[in-house]
Amino acid sequence: MSGASCPYCRTAFEWDDVIVACSGCQTEHHADCLQENGGCTVFGCSQAPAEEPKISVSDQDLVSGAHPQPPPSAHPHSLLNLSEPPPPPPPLARTPTPPPPRPPGAPPPPPANGGFQTSHVPVMSYPTFAGYAPPPPAPISGYEPRKSRVVFVLLAVFLGAFGGHNFYAGYVKKAVIQLCITLFSCFTGSFISWIWAIVEACMVNRDDDGIAFV
Repeated sequence: MSGASCPYCRTAFEWDDVIVACSGCQTEHHADCLQENGGCTVFGCSQAPAEEPKISVSDQDLVSGAHPQPPPSAHPHSLLNLSEPPPPPPPLARTPTPPPPRPPGAPPPPPANGGFQTSHVPVMSYPTFAGYAPPPPAPISGYEPRKSRVVFVLLAVFLGAFGGHNFYAGYVKKAVIQLCITLFSCFTGSFISWIWAIVEACMVNRDDDGIAFV
């Protein structure tokens, strides 16, 4: 049995498989494969299942465009139903039910809208101007100077050792360095920060945003 396989599933036989031989051609199959196919899978064998009937279309059906209905499947294990479903039933026409007759002397029924009378209010139309365009926005003027050079120089002269002028102009990093030199040296290095501030008062003419001093 080594190397033999089932002709239906193309799987080699194992030692624990249930093997059944066809009574017509003695071809070995798996028992479940032979049952699923409904007979032998070898072409031309007498135990092979019967073929399904073919659909025949006549020339008259081709000319009229009718769709031929296939015959019911003769295969006992066929899972496909080729017949078309029946058309749905036409919808039932509903006729309005007339209201019951009002007995004599009964008051009339209330109006459907609660007794309020509705009237059509005409919608007012406003004239439109095809050539109208909104005015363009006013141009944005240039940046105005925000810092004063006089204040910058005075701060550099009197508070330059503490970085006051740089705090005013927005140079925070340099101002912190000058303040740290003065404080960490116990005011002995304040002369260095003050000389640095005097040089900046003579050379710097813009703040941290690049805007010139007044």
